Order: sequence, then structure tokens, then C-alpha cells
Amino acid sequence: MSSRRFFNEEIETLPKEKLKALQLQRLQATVERVYHQNTFYRKLYDEAGVKPSDIRSLEDIQKLPFLEKKTVRAAYPYGVAMKQPGGEDGAVELHATSGTTGKSVPVFATMKDIEHWAELNARELWMTGLRPGDVLMNCYGYGLPTGGFGFHYGAMKMGVMAIPMGADARQYERLIDFIYDFGVAGMCMTPSVGLYVGNKAREMGIDFTDTKLKVGIFGAEPWPWETRLKLEEYFNIKAYDEFGMTEFLGPGMTCECEARDGMHAWADTFLVECINPETGEPVPEGEEGELVWTWLESDGTAMIRYRSRDLSRLWWEECCTCGRTHPKIGSIKGRTDDAVLIRGLVVFPSQVEAALLRFPETGVNFRIVVDRKNDLDTFDLLVEVKEPTMLASEDLTRRLQKEMAAAVKSVTGNTPHVHLVGPDTLPRATGGESKTASARVEDRRK
Repeated sequence: MSSRRFFNEEIETLPKEKLKALQLQRLQATVERVYHQNTFYRKLYDEAGVKPSDIRSLEDIQKLPFLEKKTVRAAYPYGVAMKQPGGEDGAVELHATSGTTGKSVPVFATMKDIEHWAELNARELWMTGLRPGDVLMNCYGYGLPTGGFGFHYGAMKMGVMAIPMGADARQYERLIDFIYDFGVAGMCMTPSVGLYVGNKAREMGIDFTDTKLKVGIFGAEPWPWETRLKLEEYFNIKAYDEFGMTEFLGPGMTCECEARDGMHAWADTFLVECINPETGEPVPEGEEGELVWTWLESDGTAMIRYRSRDLSRLWWEECCTCGRTHPKIGSIKGRTDDAVLIRGLVVFPSQVEAALLRFPETGVNFRIVVDRKNDLDTFDLLVEVKEPTMLASEDLTRRLQKEMAAAVKSVTGNTPHVHLVGPDTLPRATGGESKTASARVEDRRK
């Protein structure tokens, strides 16, 4: 077992002023490159009246126009590509967003990109406590969205054996067997899949205290602290938050360290801003806003000032207790395109989840259904229970409906009409392709 604290100590502990100098150098090189080599960006910047020579400081990034998902989709298929297939250094791997609301956003990776992607993910796996010789069960999806691939490459980079289990939560019995049979030390998956598998294991009387499990890495959807505690209870692990976007090759962008008070964003590779989503202006450090990302170290794809729609906070610390110097983002509260306005109040699915997890009777999933009747918003909340037999008791059903409605009102200001349903009856997100809360919100007013 290695006693090293860092996978790449030099870059992970680089002083803030040197990190920012590196960011400026790479930002200038990136803007120069895309302006002269990519017709999509040259047209975008000419229309905005900005030239590469205008970028003299990190603050000058605000002179560049934002990239919106719809803008990138309009340039489909090769608009943001810096390398196409062919040649010794051409693109060798294509990933893409799900495309559930339009054309996919494609991401082109060269061998240089994949090697660096592996390095970023190895940093994160090491940061959470995995070491060479450990076994990682990867329960993110393997496909066009990048969920499973990043951690898979990172595990191989650092000498960890990866099990590409995939995102199908229905194979929970096999997953549990593998944890025991192959001595799994770490696992990564969405929180909703973790809750599903953990609940099934509890029903089967499985106790993970006698396994090698020690680490769980969860992301791809917003999840409150209450979910973390439940996952740690189910699996006897330490749970870590991670965040990634397929548009930037997904996993490997940010992850929690041992302090678990924010996710380190790798400043040598990404420049992240936090803006007011309404005005586009930067918010003060530490205040909530929308994250905007720029890829500083990509060979095959150009993504500059890409609006994520994710709501979080951004700050630099003088010295994190883990020794890393890279800035942090807070846990993702929700998305500007997932927040639902009900009766004049904004409701996030993560708020509802936090309220429902107070009840031991709550199952794995819930669904918010919003409609409009007689010119008034209606707010129905479908909640799975752990056991079908619970629904047979009218007294228990009425009590839970009343108490759950009050708990949700306490955090959202809105009182829902609660309906209890049996286990495994509601749709759920199973992979990074559903980072949004679309599986948990049905707005019939649209």
C-alpha cells in the first residue's frame, strides 16, 4: 500500500499564484489556437468584436461570449472539433451528450486527451483513498456519455483493477456478489443507483462491514447530505461527491478530498467562473451562481466559456487540510433548467429529496408532478415506500402523507399533495446522461 498523499504532488500542490499564471498562459494559447484554426470560433469572436490579443489577464475572459448548448448544437457535427479522425494525432474517440432535447454535443478526444483524462481521474481516485492493488467497481454507464470511461482510464493509470459493471441497477445481486468475491474497495455510481442497491442489500440482510469496501464516489445528479449519510450507512463506506460534464469528458473535472467541504476543480486543466445566471456577471467569491467552464488543456475539442446551468459556489482556500491548492466548488444545488417554479416559488428536486429522507419509510425514488388547473398551479408528489405492505395501512398512509407534505413545505414553501406508491414504480436516472433531474420532475404546464 503506497504511503504517497498525492498522485501528482507537484501539480496538485502548485501555489495559487503559479496556478493562475498557468491558467492565463493556457487561456491565451487556447484562444489564439481556436481563432486561427476553427471557423466556428473565429466567426463567433469576430461577431463579438474580440481578438486573441485582447486576452491580457484572466479577467479578460469576460470579453469572450458565452457558449450555450444550443450554440454548440447549431455547429454540429464538427464545429467545436480541433482534431478530426485520421493522422498520427487525430481524434480516436468520440463521446456525446444524450441529445434528449436536440442534437448531441459531440466531444472529440485524441490519445493526448485520453492520457490526460486518465491522469485527472487517477488524481481523484487517489484523493479519495484508493491505492494501487485496490479494486474499483464502476457502476456508471459505458457509452456515448462519458460516465464510466473516465474512472476506468484513471483506475488503469494508477494500478487499480476496474470492474466495468455499468449502470443497470437491476443486476444488484451480481453487483453485491462481486463486492464480496473480488474484494472491491471502491465503487462509483449515481446516488440514486446507490440508494437502490443499498436498499436491496438491506432487504436481503446483507451487511458490508465484513467486506473490503471503504470508498464510494457519487455524482451525475444533485444529492443532499442526507443521501450521503444513508449511503454510508448502507455500504459502510466514506462517500465522496464528484462532478463532471460529458462536454469536458466528464469524470475528472472535480472531486472531494478527505475534508469533504467542497470539490477541488483542477485549475491546470479547467478555468471555472461563477456567474449570476440572469445577468451573466460574475458573483463574489463564495456566493451561489451558475458555473461556467473553459477547457484549458484539450487537444481534440474546444470548449470556452460554456454555461453548465449547474448552480453552485466557487472559492479558493489559502490551504486546504488535504494540502491541495486548487479551487473548490460546492455541491451542486440544482440546475437553472431543472428548477421548477410552483406558485411563484422555486423548487429544486434536491430540496424535496432532503425532506423525504427524514422518513425511514421512504423508498428510493420520488416524482414531482406540476400542472395548472383553474389558473392555479398544482403540486403533486409521488413517493415510493420501502415495502408494498405499508400501503395496506390507511392510518400509516394518511400519517405519512401529512407529515411528508409538511416536511417538504418547510424547505420549499410549497405544500404538495403526497401520493404513496409501491417500490420500483417510478422512473429514475441511472447514469451521467441524466445529470438533470428530468426523471424526477414532470411539468405538465409546458
